[in-house]
Amino acid sequence: MLNRGNLDGRPTMSEWPVRIWSLEEVPRQYETKVRDWLTGDFSEYDFVYAPKRRTNAKSFDYLFGYGNDKIVYIRKNPAAASKALESEAALQIVEIQKSQVVEALTERELLNAKIILHYHEKQGIKELQFPYVPSVYYLYDPFLNWILGIEKEFAPFVAEREHPRPGKLYRESLAMFNYSLGAYRLGSGFSDYQYESKQHRSKWMPWKKIVEEWLKIQMERGVFELHSFGYLTECVYHIR
Repeated sequence: MLNRGNLDGRPTMSEWPVRIWSLEEVPRQYETKVRDWLTGDFSEYDFVYAPKRRTNAKSFDYLFGYGNDKIVYIRKNPAAASKALESEAALQIVEIQKSQVVEALTERELLNAKIILHYHEKQGIKELQFPYVPSVYYLYDPFLNWILGIEKEFAPFVAEREHPRPGKLYRESLAMFNYSLGAYRLGSGFSDYQYESKQHRSKWMPWKKIVEEWLKIQMERGVFELHSFGYLTECVYHIR
């Protein structure tokens, strides 16, 4: 018998973001805007559609595309919950140039991950959020690489083979050493860095200590910052 008090909150594969390979695959409510935005052939761009996750109350339905130095981001507004409101007027639509992005952030905590872009407009700095299931990192890592001006297929662990990370960082913190691979998206390697840590006592288990850690690395094309606390890991790519 189903125990309704212990429902599995993990996202099912039907809720995972998917790659859109042709205009015919674009969800109906986004199709008109995608057609208007496109210049050139569809194959010149990468599109990803992320459905709302029923298992996450804060989740939302969105689609984004990128290529030819520009980005389109389309998401349903909260008021568009009913099918009657599924129209272009019920969508949040953002079109920007890649050059407007000044900072890219990544967050991961258990089954939730996201990329956050900060971009500049006349009104100031604005933000776009791209939440996803960590299992489909292969759809989002290329986007992050493209934003940072490197090949979409770039793999930090390959770049690290030629310029290994400093052994001192490995001895100070295995977690920071592992996550510092992200810094290679902003340069060929590093030897200097700033590392800090602080111990906290668990609220529910006072005898247990949790370490909060920070790492900052100056790279050729920007600054890489890393923060880790509990299950949360945050990376910031400050673009020069």
